[in-house]
Amino acid sequence: MGFRTDDSHDARIAAEIEHFRAQTDIHALPDIFHYWSNRFLGPHIADVFGACDMHAVFASELARSVAASGCRDIVSIGAGDGVVEIGVAERLLRDGVTNFRFDCLELSPHLIERGRNAAQAKGLDGHVTFQEVDLSYWRPERCYGAAFAHHSLHHIVSLEHVFDELKQALLPDGAFVIADMIGRNGHMRWPESLAPLQRLWSVIPPRYKYHHLFARQMDTYLDWDCSCEGFEGIRAQDIMPTLVDRFEFRKMCVWGGMLDVFIDRAFGHNLDSDSATDRAFVDRLWEADCALLKLGAATPTQMMAVLGAEPGPLQSSWGLLPAACIRRPD
Repeated sequence: MGFRTDDSHDARIAAEIEHFRAQTDIHALPDIFHYWSNRFLGPHIADVFGACDMHAVFASELARSVAASGCRDIVSIGAGDGVVEIGVAERLLRDGVTNFRFDCLELSPHLIERGRNAAQAKGLDGHVTFQEVDLSYWRPERCYGAAFAHHSLHHIVSLEHVFDELKQALLPDGAFVIADMIGRNGHMRWPESLAPLQRLWSVIPPRYKYHHLFARQMDTYLDWDCSCEGFEGIRAQDIMPTLVDRFEFRKMCVWGGMLDVFIDRAFGHNLDSDSATDRAFVDRLWEADCALLKLGAATPTQMMAVLGAEPGPLQSSWGLLPAACIRRPD
């Protein structure tokens, strides 16, 4: 899928900008998410990256890339309000890394304003800068020593264009550091994952089934396409194959499956992190999802990775190859 400049695309762009103008807290997650993240995700990430804390991983990988490339400039693709970039910048400075600058690309002027104000308030405006950019038309104005994308790629229609431009702009020793959602478009479930989820839905307690975003009880699981009105998950399933065609994976941590549904904003608030029953439910689903991924019976929905231009040894979850994480439509 290439450029889209029709009225539908323009209307989605306008709706996306308006959505983030009205939404002031774009990062809040349920308590049960943090229970799962601390108990399972952190150690899982550490198996590949050597650290549990995402900001520490991002800072370490970006610092290594800036040093190797000899270029201080880091492009952040779809930076939103820059809260992650600001957190990573603070971590870099604490680690003694001072010669860097984030060039944060973002569509929404409202998020850019928040990001600039936050960076200035922390004295980081020399390290974290912003550009208003529609990535469908992005043409880099400089080369970069590193690239970063934190949960932004699944909002992008023109993946091929963005990755091609980035590949040209990224210096030979530079790395592309990613954390994103790579499941089915619109964050729907592939059939092999939907069937067991629907069976599970028939036996879980009714209190787990209240949809907080739709504000109604969901007695039957609705496999909702989040991309139908905006850009949420618009080409999530194409991220992996498009990356594989253009970059070499150096590190790759993957996870996700049925558990995603129960720890996110829609249903996650139904589970109590102080409840032994609810924690045990999360524990069992994590184990089940991991077993399916290791067996190749399902493909991951989320990924952290470091990519570059040149092939080399790969560190990955359970020894999986990037190609094994691609699920193409039937």
